[in-house]
Amino acid sequence: MRTKGSLLAVLICLTLCLFGCGKPDIVGDNLVMQAREDFEQLDSASIVMTNLNTDKAEQIFTFKYSSDNVLTYTDWKQVNGVESNEYNDGEVNVYFRDGKYYQYKKGDDKFIKYTRSRRHKKTQDQMITYIPSAITEAKMKKVDGKDELTHIYDVNKVNPAVPDGAKATGFAVRFVFDKSGKLEYFTETTICEKDGKETRFAYKTEIKDKNKVGEIENIISKQEDKNAM
Repeated sequence: MRTKGSLLAVLICLTLCLFGCGKPDIVGDNLVMQAREDFEQLDSASIVMTNLNTDKAEQIFTFKYSSDNVLTYTDWKQVNGVESNEYNDGEVNVYFRDGKYYQYKKGDDKFIKYTRSRRHKKTQDQMITYIPSAITEAKMKKVDGKDELTHIYDVNKVNPAVPDGAKATGFAVRFVFDKSGKLEYFTETTICEKDGKETRFAYKTEIKDKNKVGEIENIISKQEDKNAM
């Protein structure tokens, strides 16, 4: 059984590892599939994942493709006070973990260069959670002219992580689309039960700065700037 501290990582894994093709008979299929297509066509963006229980961002993945379709990105996380970061520009890959920097360069065994044809998992359409085969209920309503779509999942098929000793009793994804049908954000909520008490863990994912990301700075350069202050 995984602990609470690993819930963010598992939600990310759930989002990226499970996937499904479109299924037109599911409510909202066309909206989600279009959002996935739009996402893969972006040249740059920042993906912000916020823990709704604490209202704090726990992950920010910022990416940009060059004119020759090479990916540059930073992947920042902070969970339970522990910070990590990663930078990759197709020439060098830098990690920051446990207060230390690790670096791999093009040609090293562990180095991976990402492009539009060899996508990083967080730039793939599966980043937007949609698993038709596991959906048990789908419903949509209008709120201030926007579409709010909710997909309720069979927890036995998606197997969301819960704290030690707890049992998952529900998992749902809620999407909010603007008046033109474009995705604004989505939330993922896990419901679990332990000792007769129900607990909810929820994360909100927003895709910001679409095609507006400027230069992405090497995280080592940022640290050097801090040290020089």
